[in-house]
Amino acid sequence: MPLQIDSFLFILRLLLVVLLYLFLMQVVIVITRDLRKTAAVNADGVVKTQRVLGHLIVVDSGPSSILPGTRFDLESQTNIGRGPTNVIQIPDSFISAEHTRLWYRNGVWYVQDAGSVNGTFVNNQPAREATPAKPGDIVRVGYIQFKLTQ
Repeated sequence: MPLQIDSFLFILRLLLVVLLYLFLMQVVIVITRDLRKTAAVNADGVVKTQRVLGHLIVVDSGPSSILPGTRFDLESQTNIGRGPTNVIQIPDSFISAEHTRLWYRNGVWYVQDAGSVNGTFVNNQPAREATPAKPGDIVRVGYIQFKLTQ
């Protein structure tokens, strides 16, 4: 009888070691995958695989410290705001954490306010709903005015 219990405990120990190694292997795979994603991000925090489809050029910076003529790249989906998850981050007290959304569909840019306090405008018209915009239009985010270009 003692031989059977010893054999059973030995098998349980082996099973525990195997499960522990499988768990560690999964952890290594997840960390490796995360590191590869991080390596695809450059120093500015912009994912390198995104294609630039247009630009926003500052025309009037209002009370902010951004210089007129500053150019921001637009991806197919671009968020503007103060928060760290936005593609275009603007450190200005008049800009909400997530202020404006821009996206490109079928050759047309769409601009929409993301529920900000100071609003988003396309050619001085409020952009509460998705508003189409074309190159040359003025997009105002808070007090900052941008010109949309291709």
